[in-house]
Amino acid sequence: MRVSWPELTREELLARLQKAVAALAECLPLERVVLFGSWVSGRATVASDVDALVVYADPPREDAFRIVWQALVAAGVPRPEPHVYAASEAARLAPTLAAMTRCGIVLFPAEGTGQSDSPVE
Repeated sequence: MRVSWPELTREELLARLQKAVAALAECLPLERVVLFGSWVSGRATVASDVDALVVYADPPREDAFRIVWQALVAAGVPRPEPHVYAASEAARLAPTLAAMTRCGIVLFPAEGTGQSDSPVE
């Protein structure tokens, strides 16, 4: 078996994700954005997707996934796999989302912003 490593380093990916988060914050009332999966655990390969949980304030929006997808692609995030939920949806799925993101990297809110956390911890 041949394993190919991704073209980006994790730091480069995080920079692109922060760019996407800044753009998203202008379009959606963000509550929480977390990178999780193989990029966090150090197991990313060239074929790995980029798992990101995005929780935004209610009400649910039909266009939220499209907005998140477009921001990730515009920021140059390779193989984005966004998991997008309004706060009420995230609250219903809180145990599952917490397990998915347990070791994740919180991209939003930034440390020290004083913003409250969403139901997903």
